[in-house]
Amino acid sequence: MGRPRARVICNPSSGGGAYDADVLRAEFDGYELDWVETKGPGDASEAAREWPEGLLIVAGGDGTVNDAVNGLGKAGFPGKVTLGILPAGTGNDLAATLCIPDDPDEAEAVIRQGRVRTLDVARVRSSGIGERFFINVATGGLGAEISDANEGELKKRWGKLSYLRASFEVAKDFDVRELDLYLDDELRRVRAVNMVVANCRFAGGGWLAAPRANPEDGLLDVVIIEKLGLGDLLELAPASMTRTDYLDREGVFSARAREIRVETQPPGLEFTVDGEVVGDEPARFSVVPRALKVIVGPDYVPEPGG
Repeated sequence: MGRPRARVICNPSSGGGAYDADVLRAEFDGYELDWVETKGPGDASEAAREWPEGLLIVAGGDGTVNDAVNGLGKAGFPGKVTLGILPAGTGNDLAATLCIPDDPDEAEAVIRQGRVRTLDVARVRSSGIGERFFINVATGGLGAEISDANEGELKKRWGKLSYLRASFEVAKDFDVRELDLYLDDELRRVRAVNMVVANCRFAGGGWLAAPRANPEDGLLDVVIIEKLGLGDLLELAPASMTRTDYLDREGVFSARAREIRVETQPPGLEFTVDGEVVGDEPARFSVVPRALKVIVGPDYVPEPGG
């Protein structure tokens, strides 16, 4: 009987080429590795969509993982596929929730150990993008603009601290947005500077975007910052960077729902999904419960603090 096959989707621009084909083949000598190197947008999605069963390893950052999850979503989330993650990006926010180490040797060990959990996935639909899937976090408003600003030279120079630096730059000129928020069809009118729709907990290179998110509870977490002057930012930023639960603070609204609709008056609330811009049209988020088998680290627990 032949060795089981595993496909590796590697983004060579993530982490300065942290993963080498020959080294991985030696690490996973029990598998016949099918190596796919991405060259541009959509490559990871297509490579994942075409993989019907077995281990699918993504060596890249959150954007590459998001592309792969979208490919699996287009294929209907095949039940025989298990996703393994080798974090190689600047932020590695999904890996933070799943307790997968950034260190390559330790991350490879996590995949060999094979602790598998079945996680929820989120779906977002809008007129501008059609349909996309994500497994981690969508941010709207200030968070989306920070993601735009937190690119290129800033990210290279400041690493994980670049998100904090970009926050102070963007917050100076950002105006509050009025929006209609539907939580399982119940309308709530809110004022928002920043909004998070989350399946997992971290965004922007280590910011605790949704402190209580559980990727196995069949619900999405909503966190809205209702006002954010410089003083508020100076209070919230250290709390989120040190991974302190700040949801009970004044000016922060949080809830859980299976479906979330966001409608705003122009200018709309622009969203990014796992760091990728998806636009500012009215958006509908919904949970796809128990959609995807994922290998997690030894310290992972679904419920924060559980």
